[in-house]
Amino acid sequence: MAQGRERVAEFGRELREGPEPSDRSIKEIVDALRPQLQELASKQMELAKTELAPVGKKAGIATGLLVVGAVFLHLFLVFISLTGVYVLNEVAGLGLWLSALIVSGILLVIGGILAGAGAGQLRGLDPKPHRTIRTMQQNIEWLKGQFKS
Repeated sequence: MAQGRERVAEFGRELREGPEPSDRSIKEIVDALRPQLQELASKQMELAKTELAPVGKKAGIATGLLVVGAVFLHLFLVFISLTGVYVLNEVAGLGLWLSALIVSGILLVIGGILAGAGAGQLRGLDPKPHRTIRTMQQNIEWLKGQFKS
């Protein structure tokens, strides 16, 4: 138990006093740090990939579902539009060309509203890897602190 306390006290003393001054040049220090900096950069990239992978996977699945759904909705839209043209022609007594023009105008308005809503949602997405950026900023600050000492 006493040995553990001594180790803690020695560690605390080392933290307060800091490392011994070195006669090495900045170039030598940077050369010594290069492998650690390369590993740090590699780990940062790995963290970014890890952080963005779930988002990318979800976005891919969502895009696939949207495409398949859009194909089916497109087919539905074609058939319902044809139905609308024939209904307007028969019930309202309008010509086929006027019925088709009315249905096309309605589709244009609905399509514009939906496209605007989709664009608004896309603008709201935040693809930044916030944790990775924060960690890199902390690492840069730490490195700056090492050179100031």
